[in-house]
Amino acid sequence: MECLKNCSIIIDIEIIENISGANRYFEIVFLAKDKTKSKIIFDCVWDMRYSIENGCIDRFCQFRKCLPEGLIDNSIYIVENSEYIKYFGNQVSGTYPIDEIKDYIMVDAVDAVLEILTIKEPVLERLT
Repeated sequence: MECLKNCSIIIDIEIIENISGANRYFEIVFLAKDKTKSKIIFDCVWDMRYSIENGCIDRFCQFRKCLPEGLIDNSIYIVENSEYIKYFGNQVSGTYPIDEIKDYIMVDAVDAVLEILTIKEPVLERLT
């Protein structure tokens, strides 16, 4: 069963303002609830999904059934036992090793959900 895990980045995102990038490098610019602007950089992205929150209702309900102790109220998490990683592994038919991939989920307070498969830790940069 999928389960959320704390990420090393602790941030409360009000709204994701921009997603840009290519060639496995992406930057997500956002406004935090404390009104500071920042970006999270994901390098070595293998796959990415963007949806509205309603597109994840059933999945988020399943996450709530498996909340570990000490989970921080946050806007970015790591998904353990990720169904997305399993799906990706099937799609690439063994052409990429999936044992080092991490699945990150980012949400904002409006209705955006961004899910990123990567082999590198994201980096947070303050813009203001």
